[in-house]
Order: sequence, then structure tokens, then C-alpha cells
Amino acid sequence: MPRMTNPSNRSQPSSTAFFSIGQQDLDAHTSVVAVTGELDLASAPSLKWTLIDLLDAGRKQLVVDLSLVSFMDSTALGVLIGVNRSLDVGARLAIVCTNTNVLRIFEFSGLDGAFAIFSTVDEALAYVRRSAVPAG
Repeated sequence: MPRMTNPSNRSQPSSTAFFSIGQQDLDAHTSVVAVTGELDLASAPSLKWTLIDLLDAGRKQLVVDLSLVSFMDSTALGVLIGVNRSLDVGARLAIVCTNTNVLRIFEFSGLDGAFAIFSTVDEALAYVRRSAVPAG
């Protein structure tokens, strides 16, 4: 069973909506962050700090699995934009999204082309690992 944790020491805002983040570290450079529930103003900062902590720890290949996200607002989209823009050369971020309503957020904002969005974690992992930086 993969290890799913939340590495962030930062306090999470309280929300009445269900929300959780799980993290699976696949190797020294690759992590999958699985988000469940509503990704909104209250929960988006938790995703932001999880992703920033992973990048700070040297993770260069990140997959954000949004397949179990039931709702996403512009705050969450802003978090993903900010993280995507902050990636170092050789780092990659891929998003897994199968929920039509969440996909529409990317499409309506015109940002569906700015992100690598896939329907499975395996496809997203293949994408982020294509840019694997040689160990050195």
C-alpha cells in the first residue's frame, strides 16, 4: 500500500466541505498528490503548501490527481498556475482530471492549454518522467 501523507506542518483552514490531500512518493524526484473533495478558498492553501514543500524537497516531477475533486474554484486554479510558473528548468507538473465540471474550469478560463492534463495517473507519470533530469 503506498504511503499517503500530508507533509505540511502548516495549519489547515477549517471548512465545512470534505477535503483531503494524500501524497505518494514514488522515488527521489517523483510524487503524486491526490486531492479529494472540494478545492476552494478554504482548502487551496493546503494544496499550495504541499506542492511548495515537495518542490523545496527536490521533487521535480509532480502529478496532481484531481480525479476525486468534486468542485474547484478560481483560488485553486490560481494555486496551480503559481506552482506551474515557479517550476525550475527540467521540472514538470501534470494534472489528472476526469470530472467534467472540474475540466470545464480549465477550459472556461482558457488555461486547459497551459497545463498538461491527463485522464489517468499512469499517463501523467509518463509525461513528467519524460523530462527526467539525469542524476548528477
